[in-house]
Amino acid sequence: MIGRFADAAVYKEILQSKDFLRVGFGTVLIPMALILKTVLPDFFFLGLSSILLLASISLNGLPIVIDAVKGLIRKKLNVDELVSLAILACLISGFYLEGSIVSAIMVIGTLVEEAVTNVSRRSIEKLISSAPEEAIVEENGRERTIPVKDLKIDDVVLIKAGEIVPVDGVILSGWGNVDESAITGEALPVFRQAGDSVSAGTLNAEGFLRLRSLRIGEDSTIGRIISLVREAENGKIESTRIVDTYARWFTPVILSIAVIVFLITHDPRRATTVLIVGCPCSFLLAGPVAAVAAIGRASRSGILVKGGAYLEGVARAETFFFDKTGTLTSGEPKLVNITAEEGFGENEILTFAGSVEKGSLHPLARGILSECENRKLIPPEAAEIRTLPGSGIMGRLGKDDVFVGKADSAESNADTAVTVMLNGRKIGSLSFRDLPRPEAAAAIGALKKTGIARIGILSGDHSGTVEAVAEKLNITEPYSNLKPEDKLQIIERIGANSCVFVGDGINDAPALKAAGTGIAMGLRGSDAALETADIVLINDRLELLPFLVRLSRRTVRTIRTNIGISFGINAVSLMAASLGILTPILGAITHNIGSVLIVFLSGALAFTKE
Repeated sequence: MIGRFADAAVYKEILQSKDFLRVGFGTVLIPMALILKTVLPDFFFLGLSSILLLASISLNGLPIVIDAVKGLIRKKLNVDELVSLAILACLISGFYLEGSIVSAIMVIGTLVEEAVTNVSRRSIEKLISSAPEEAIVEENGRERTIPVKDLKIDDVVLIKAGEIVPVDGVILSGWGNVDESAITGEALPVFRQAGDSVSAGTLNAEGFLRLRSLRIGEDSTIGRIISLVREAENGKIESTRIVDTYARWFTPVILSIAVIVFLITHDPRRATTVLIVGCPCSFLLAGPVAAVAAIGRASRSGILVKGGAYLEGVARAETFFFDKTGTLTSGEPKLVNITAEEGFGENEILTFAGSVEKGSLHPLARGILSECENRKLIPPEAAEIRTLPGSGIMGRLGKDDVFVGKADSAESNADTAVTVMLNGRKIGSLSFRDLPRPEAAAAIGALKKTGIARIGILSGDHSGTVEAVAEKLNITEPYSNLKPEDKLQIIERIGANSCVFVGDGINDAPALKAAGTGIAMGLRGSDAALETADIVLINDRLELLPFLVRLSRRTVRTIRTNIGISFGINAVSLMAASLGILTPILGAITHNIGSVLIVFLSGALAFTKE
């Protein structure tokens, strides 16, 4: 009973628990017994009041004893053994009132811990409840409603205004203002249209979406969050290894102390109290409840943490290394300069370039067409378009041949440049730059304020580009021209355990794994990066990293405080029980005060501000 509820993963809503009525009824029997004892005389060897007290012990204490016996059968010691022995000692000694009150206090304390702990679990419960049970699919031009569990990848799913998105998918047609707060923590709805991705668990507040499902069920964003938070509830954190060590020897030690106290004092009440206060319930709660509260809080801001141990990794980090492209930068080259030869204007050069780049999937083509759109230019579509591998792309525009391809040199070595040629003659060049994310500079600055001593870039890009980004973001350690194995070597050289690596690509997966903690970008991140990373920024919000550092450090401090409080209360209570200062009833109250205090301290993590 007590040991079962020490596992945070089995907490459920208190009023929905079948234990609630049983515990309540068993507890009410105690005052009834006391009233009857003053009204009715005892008969035979038991009075009616004693019978009621024994019934109360059966209702509240017997489940504890049964769980203790099951634990012994499985050869797994638990705190139930000590409480069970205390209850049995009360029965043998004829202390029915003490036995009933101790049983009631222990199970009521457990239910209070359960109720308070639910505060730290509400974020995951909200996610679970937000998942719809049915979805509308389009098949052969007809609409059909089916259970969400029957959805398949590549199904065409229709999302009307006010409906929750049931799968991760890409919008085929339509538009919507999507409320993503349950997943990313973003307060305001985000406009999504054809070509954009949407996540399961988000709400289509306005509009109509027709999307193709990409990830379903447990593989969807919300499914991953739910499963990872559930796993994290049982996850071990390094700071609580002392608890595991203590748990191996606490039962024989407490039993020995109880026996010694009885042999010296010949007082069964003192020995019984020692058994009660020696139960390390608060000790066992110290880590799991804090981890669940912190992981739930992180998920509300769009940070997916795969286990409590990774929070501790962030808390002890002294170094943050970042991949450049797609992590610190947008990953989309932006046209920053147009150089025109004599006789040609910028818009003319851009129009020629756009005519052959229409339909191209190259990142530079998107940069050219984006700038055409910004300038309200509509390039005509060239004919006979063909790609020249390693050189560029060319096509025919009327009687003219247009070529867009490699330049001999860039305007600066921080840029990527292409030449635009007309009938074999250079008419201009275009320079592109992958610019830092708008929020990157503020995020790096805030990260430094948390005390992170070392921040660097690990990139496979050429030195000019990497150094330009580093200078823009005030990062003093830029590393360039790195292969994936080079990133590993740098991380190992500076000390993996104290290092956090943030990346998004397939080539980042080894570094994400090698670092003490790997953080992946959720929107742009490759599947390999997302699977390898320990933490995922679901909405790619770099500005959340300083919050993650503060939350992680606070979590570790809370766990250590919990352990210290638990150890102190147990030590003082054992001494007081041995000296006869605490009775069994006071011992049970003291025991539960410690447990509830630990849960309250841990639950406060759920209210950490960004």
